Amino acid sequence: MQIDFMTLWDYQDPVTSATRFQTQLAEAVASGDLPLELELITQLARTHTLRHQFDEAHQLLDAMTPRLTAHTERARLRWLLERGRCFNSAADKEAARPLFEQAWQLALALNEDYLAIDAAHMVAIVAPLPEQSRWHELAITLAERSPDPLARGWLASLYNNQGWTLFEQGRFDQALICQQKCLAWHQAQGHQGKTFIARWSLARIQRAQGQHQEALNALLALQTEMQDAGEQEDGYLYEELGENYLVIDETLAAEPFARAWFLLSQDAWCRINEGERLARLKQLARL
Repeated sequence: MQIDFMTLWDYQDPVTSATRFQTQLAEAVASGDLPLELELITQLARTHTLRHQFDEAHQLLDAMTPRLTAHTERARLRWLLERGRCFNSAADKEAARPLFEQAWQLALALNEDYLAIDAAHMVAIVAPLPEQSRWHELAITLAERSPDPLARGWLASLYNNQGWTLFEQGRFDQALICQQKCLAWHQAQGHQGKTFIARWSLARIQRAQGQHQEALNALLALQTEMQDAGEQEDGYLYEELGENYLVIDETLAAEPFARAWFLLSQDAWCRINEGERLARLKQLARL
């Protein structure tokens, strides 16, 4: 049996995804397809990881470990990835990293480009900032050279991730190039919403470079196009408008900051994780 796991996944709904994997697992068991059965178990474990049910995820992976053989190497590869993801989601990067590095080596040996890229991008997530760009670059190089369309499908995410890693390292010119590649990819694929995000990212980098007028012009054009496309107002866009007005003409900054504060304060994640940011926006909005 051959199954496209991506058609079974909804990462925003791990419960529904688990039901789909359980259905496929029952069929694999009934047919005696051990390699597929074990791969499906790794995906079930991931549904638990996404729900922060780490003990349940580890139990599934523990139970399948003795059944891994030389004939189930792709299942072993997925086992390494999902064990690592479980540790990482539980904030244990030290335990996760060697598993991802082993997955990278095994995936290369198996010519599993898609999973090798997955492993490299996970190493970049758990590695210290100075090492992250190297792993992003390894993944990008493999994706660009791969004949596998699924592997090439990683490129937009990889360009974006590398762009923000370089941004955090203060390498703004290189970050800009990566985000331009990300934008070109989404434009070629007709991904309007993601194209808007990539354009916002370019403006954010321009602000970091001190190109405030250029960034402001790009953001105002983006705002108009998003309105014309019927997109919802975006708090982060208003925040960037405010930041650039703060340098160009401070008297114009309060209004976009106020709108940014209103929109972002409605977001539960921001309220929990970005308290200082919201407080600053409110202060700059003079509310």
